[in-house]
Amino acid sequence: MADQFSYESILESISGGFFALDKQYRITYWNKAAEVGTGLPAEEILGKHVFEVFPNAEGAVLGEKYKLAMETRTFQSCETAYKDERFDAWYEVRIYPAETGLSVFFQDITEKKTDQRQKEMLVEISKAINASKHLDELCIRAAEKIALLFEIPSKFVCIYLFDPRGNEIRLVAPALLEVEFPQEAVHQPVTSDASRLAAKAAWSKTVILSDALDESTIGPLFREEIARLKLKTLIAMPLLVQDEVQGVIEVLTIKEKNFVKGELEVLSVVANDLAGGMSRKRLVDELRTKNIELEAQTQKTIEASETLKKFLATFSHELRSPLNSIIGFSELLTRQFNELPRETVEEFMKNINTSGRHLQQIINDILDLSKIEAGKMELHIASYPVGYFRESIERVLASAIAEKKVRMEFSFDPDIDELVVDQTRFKQILINLVSNAIKFSNSGGIIAVRSERIGNDLQFSVEDHGIGIKREDQAGLFKPFKQVRSGREMNHEGIGLGLAITKKLVELHGGSVWVESEWGKGTTMFFRIPMIVDATSERTVQAGMLLEALERENKPRAEGEKPLALIVEDAPQASELLRLYIESAGYRVEVAQNGADAVDMAKRLHPSVITLDLMLPVKDGWQVLKELKRHPLCKHIPVIIVSIADEKNLGFSLGAVDYFVKPVNKEDLIQALDKVYLVRRSDTRKPTVLVIDDDRAATDLIQVILENEGYRVLKAYQGTDGVELAARERPDLIILDLIMPETSGFNVAYQLKQIPATRAIPIIILTSMDIDTETQEQLGAYVSGLMSKSTFTKKDLLREIGNIESARFH
Repeated sequence: MADQFSYESILESISGGFFALDKQYRITYWNKAAEVGTGLPAEEILGKHVFEVFPNAEGAVLGEKYKLAMETRTFQSCETAYKDERFDAWYEVRIYPAETGLSVFFQDITEKKTDQRQKEMLVEISKAINASKHLDELCIRAAEKIALLFEIPSKFVCIYLFDPRGNEIRLVAPALLEVEFPQEAVHQPVTSDASRLAAKAAWSKTVILSDALDESTIGPLFREEIARLKLKTLIAMPLLVQDEVQGVIEVLTIKEKNFVKGELEVLSVVANDLAGGMSRKRLVDELRTKNIELEAQTQKTIEASETLKKFLATFSHELRSPLNSIIGFSELLTRQFNELPRETVEEFMKNINTSGRHLQQIINDILDLSKIEAGKMELHIASYPVGYFRESIERVLASAIAEKKVRMEFSFDPDIDELVVDQTRFKQILINLVSNAIKFSNSGGIIAVRSERIGNDLQFSVEDHGIGIKREDQAGLFKPFKQVRSGREMNHEGIGLGLAITKKLVELHGGSVWVESEWGKGTTMFFRIPMIVDATSERTVQAGMLLEALERENKPRAEGEKPLALIVEDAPQASELLRLYIESAGYRVEVAQNGADAVDMAKRLHPSVITLDLMLPVKDGWQVLKELKRHPLCKHIPVIIVSIADEKNLGFSLGAVDYFVKPVNKEDLIQALDKVYLVRRSDTRKPTVLVIDDDRAATDLIQVILENEGYRVLKAYQGTDGVELAARERPDLIILDLIMPETSGFNVAYQLKQIPATRAIPIIILTSMDIDTETQEQLGAYVSGLMSKSTFTKKDLLREIGNIESARFH
């Protein structure tokens, strides 16, 4: 008895559970540790079959071990999980055969197994993170592994990526194709007043627990499944690396909110690994992007180098050809002028003139392209009759048209009798396209120039029936230094800049250009620009165009609701005029006084239509138009461009009636003179023109041109001499260079406006200087002051010029 008592004392003192089975598998002994470990008291257990107490063991590994030990009388052991409605644990079981049956020792190793399993899962998660090629893949694979760790469906693990550019978190996992998540859940702004738990966790950088599962992204979508799985707590944990948010992980668990300490510890380990993986992948992605950009830049550099080589080769050839002609023919004329027949001299002079103009065109093209690429070319928008551009094409290209014997056909939209464009650059666009059409047309062919209105745009086309352009050549047609060299009509002149400049000029007007061509049948060049309405024009046709455009955009609305029009205009008088027009078309009106406000108000108010001035503070009209067309909320809003004539236009601020750049063209100069009506009187006195320019060659050339046209020409090579000569002689017109030694053309213009005797003399600016915005503002500032002192405006100037004409006949 003493031995029995001692044996039982030992069994009762051990930390592990122990029970004995007889040969019928009935429990004959159940120690205290077994009671504590299972929660089953001995009085309820003794005498019962072991499979009655643990029914799920019978067909499992544990049951087989009992039977094997009993039948073979050998020691058995195993680590096994046992789970039923009362238990969910891991046990280490050792089974010893005894005379009366079996002695069974068991130890709860659930914690050990859980730790082991967690470590294994963490290794799996780490592998998934490292094996993922992209951030999105990383998040999806990590979510699947985390779901296995917590033994929940993967849909209940959400992972968000933080986007620092948009200051938002973006839902990446789970990737459920059958579920459409609301956009406010997919993209959650990270702000102090965020409504969703994930965004709150990202903002606060702290773990958030909640038993309100509908606050999760997934909760409202799967309420029934959540209830069935008895999920009780939502964990939102920020993913941080050195206190910088990488994302957020959101997990649902079966534990109550107050009993999730273990889950939090495991999840924090996962979160650290996941955040580090995200950070590394971001760096890798950024490095990959940088490498791609570097490769692209390297390719661009290589292409630029090749282009430069091609350009230098072409440029040197194109320069040498006209220079050789100029030098060769001029040398012959210098040495043998008296020996050569008159016809030969005239032919040599024509060759020199042609070569010089070709050389001038090459240099102008290069300067134009470099100015456009540098962003320094500015448009001076004004209103011009359509007929002016037709006359310009026919006049400038007259010799090419005659030489090729082509017939020009013009078909302009009858409703558009004026174009509000940059006169010089728009003319350059048309001339470039028409000259190309002439070059590639068949002799005696037809070239058609057409325009039509499409919505609020104007579309122009230049069609020829020449050799056409092969499809493979069309892609590079508008690139610099690219030329189509196919067929018998090969372009042996020029350096391939014409169409590249044309494209840039069309884009500066806010438009686009494209080509349609069929090899062997001809080519049509199209370009489209926004229609600009001159709001200060007094003619009713302009107001009618604006009203027509507004009425076309006035879509039906809810009863009693007027559509909204946004006026973008900084001049109060102009915006008030537009308000009257627009309200008469049935609109409500809001006004933005600068470009930045215009973009902001367009995003916020979603107007039905926008009228846009081009000359705006903060952001100019072209930039506003570009931003509106790129923004998803604004890109479909119709925009009507409205140009307000600028009283401070540089030329007229200086008192000029025209402005052009050296070298002077005879036809352009005569046309400018015609604007001021300097006709010869019936008496012998000729109209007098004063040329103020330090460039003696330029003044001599102007003198020859004008004297041949019947003008008297005075010359001054310094600004002070010019002012004195103008005050003394009172010429009918002054031609003024801006850049001169001692006294600049700016000061000369100022002084001329201070002297009553010279104030009314019209001025034509003739200079080789490029006028940039800064210079224009500088000139506008002091000339505006002059205007206010003498009440001198553009309208006053034109009226005084008219008075000159009246004085001549009275």
